[in-house]
Amino acid sequence: MNDEQQFGAVGAPARGVPAGGARARSRPKEIPYDHVAALTLRGRAGNRVEDVINISVDGAFVATSIGYSFFPAPPPPPGVINAAPAINLPPPWDQLVGSAFSDARVPMRALLARLCGIDFTYSIIDSGTGRELQNRAIHNVAGLGGADGRRPFRPMAKPMLFMPRSTIRIVVDEVSEGELYEQAQLYFVLHGYKILGYRS
Repeated sequence: MNDEQQFGAVGAPARGVPAGGARARSRPKEIPYDHVAALTLRGRAGNRVEDVINISVDGAFVATSIGYSFFPAPPPPPGVINAAPAINLPPPWDQLVGSAFSDARVPMRALLARLCGIDFTYSIIDSGTGRELQNRAIHNVAGLGGADGRRPFRPMAKPMLFMPRSTIRIVVDEVSEGELYEQAQLYFVLHGYKILGYRS
């Protein structure tokens, strides 16, 4: 097979090769990617915490879904017992298991975190454009589901494009309070993909 049979007539692309081959090969590359915001709670109702996600310069980010997870506060060191632990649990858990907060056993705290869950409101702001993704703060169960895994990921109604060098600000107002939430960790995850080399 000669070159003319292999590549076709001079100036015509070979069969199966898109026109403008060089341009087609330079299309932006899409790779799976997640962005994470980490917030440390204080266990006080009304306290506001926030974190910022920075979109890198190497490409745009497209968010397709959002989720969150909650890690309760670490137990006190062995031998350390609070004289008057600040416990604020819904009944009947406040009386049945309140004493577990002065114990260093992790499994009980993990069980309490699963049973009691967490309540907070959140807002998401595209700081690069000043665009808010909601008209007011949303309760976490209404917008994202429970921290126990029920409806853990919320698909975006429409994938959201965040440009390179832009920022995403996560703002949380605490509702749950008590020792279980003091110094607890709250994570937000934006699932999606990067478009490397993206230009507007």
